Amino acid sequence: MVIKSARRFITVILQYIVGVLLFIAIGSLPVLLRDLTFDTEGYFHNVRELAFKIFTLSNLTYDGKHEMLPAVMDRFFYSMKTLGSAFFTALLFAFLLSYLIVLFYERKKDYILSFIEIIRSVPDVLWMFLLQAAVIWVLKTFGVKFVQTTSLGSDNQAVLLPLISLSLPIFLFLTQVIVLKIFEELDKQYITFARAKGLSRLYMLNIHVVRNISQDLLCHFKTVIWMMLSTLVMVEYIFNLDGLMLFNIKHISVELFVFTCILFFTVFFVIYRLIEFRRYTI
Repeated sequence: MVIKSARRFITVILQYIVGVLLFIAIGSLPVLLRDLTFDTEGYFHNVRELAFKIFTLSNLTYDGKHEMLPAVMDRFFYSMKTLGSAFFTALLFAFLLSYLIVLFYERKKDYILSFIEIIRSVPDVLWMFLLQAAVIWVLKTFGVKFVQTTSLGSDNQAVLLPLISLSLPIFLFLTQVIVLKIFEELDKQYITFARAKGLSRLYMLNIHVVRNISQDLLCHFKTVIWMMLSTLVMVEYIFNLDGLMLFNIKHISVELFVFTCILFFTVFFVIYRLIEFRRYTI
């Protein structure tokens, strides 16, 4: 058992190192195609140099002058806080809406899911501009400014609109998945047996169904993360959030881009491995 656990741990470490090296290799591609020629010597030199800097965390700069770590880490934690808040908000409201559909609107399930699919077809950027336009319209019509439309310094931070913009696509996606998985589970024989025993649908949802579909929901974890990261770029840019994505847009650099990718990769790599570890232990 100890040997098996050690092998699994070594495998995870090697997977992480390979992932980091891939980011370094891919991030250095602009050096390979410099001046529309294949500079292979410069490419491999840049890969070695960048790998040494990242693994030793030394001499990392985002513009050739300023140190990267002090500027990056605060913005990274800010972006992660934004992602985490949006994810748990979307998950909470997705479960609430799913429960309402299952408990009270089962006959209208298909219509509701079709309507959600229509909303999902609207581009995320359009939703962000519509939210800002709605706030500005209310301000001009009624003279009331109830939320900040864009961040203007530390004293005027936009919070609610970025949260809605980032969580809305995940909320719609998770609602569709949860509702479909719940109804698939409700068609199984053990649910029929539980109904025959007189158990309420709410009890079956809380005790049996949600626990059984949790593994299926975890399978969508990677999809959710990719959706949120792609949306985070637009959210930080449109609402002027002082996060790591906007920092990359303002300071275009190979070192900064690669280090940013590795930071996000590290967090989600650890989370996903913990999820896998939980599956093995169940």
